[in-house]
Amino acid sequence: MSTIRERVWMYGAVCGAYHTPHYKLPGVNTMDCAAACRKYGLTKAVMDVCVKGPVYPFDTESEKLSFLDELVWTIIPSGSVVRNEEAFFDMEEVIRQIQKFPNVKGIFCDDFQIRRRTLCSPEKLQVLKDNVLAASPRPIDMWLVVYATDVFTERPTPNHILDYTTIPDTISFWSWHPFHLKVLKENLHFAMNKFRGKKVNLGIYLWDFSAGAPLDDKLMEYQLELAHEMLSDGTIHGVTICASCIMGLGIKAEKIFANWLEKHGEEELRITENVEVKTVGDNERL
Repeated sequence: MSTIRERVWMYGAVCGAYHTPHYKLPGVNTMDCAAACRKYGLTKAVMDVCVKGPVYPFDTESEKLSFLDELVWTIIPSGSVVRNEEAFFDMEEVIRQIQKFPNVKGIFCDDFQIRRRTLCSPEKLQVLKDNVLAASPRPIDMWLVVYATDVFTERPTPNHILDYTTIPDTISFWSWHPFHLKVLKENLHFAMNKFRGKKVNLGIYLWDFSAGAPLDDKLMEYQLELAHEMLSDGTIHGVTICASCIMGLGIKAEKIFANWLEKHGEEELRITENVEVKTVGDNERL
């Protein structure tokens, strides 16, 4: 058995990572991933790699997060990072983290949109995964970011996201545009039917990054209510809260999350395998 708190991942980033003119975040971020995890009693995190860092070597961040039960390192970094694009991105550095830190148990493929897929065919992504597994002293889960817009509004292209359904162990599902949250349950069911047999981790933003504005309170409450429902019935495996670098800024969505975690965090979850997910038609989602 595990609790809801034990199924919540913190999406970690270096301090100030998202304080950009476009995102229009208030205040000054001084809380790193380790501090955010301790604040909320979380034992799992995904560590972001973006333009503002971290830089090689990643040891400093891994050391700060060594108290966690599970750390997932970003191996294909944020879409704004362009280093090593033709040579498996940050594979060598992340493999070194896996070999050095026993709690690194996953790799995270971020912003896997059209440009990234042009560089990384399904065959190449499988080679990346195989290289990591061959070098690792333990099993490693590959996470793949899937956006609602990737699955539902993108015209078919070479290396469409649905060409990758057999490769990841976990899909990390995100709704970049808040209007997608109105049909989040339907969209999740649709994605689960496409990525059958894969663990699903629901990504939850605390800010509307698409517009650089606070997230609507009711939408924040709804996605957390749905997370509670789907964690409780075993439909999804976990939840990731984005992000540590906007914690402590006085954002209302963080307070809503804190209240939700206080209310539900210690609830025990049953482990359910092969949950049946209904098929969702185009008229039931955006």
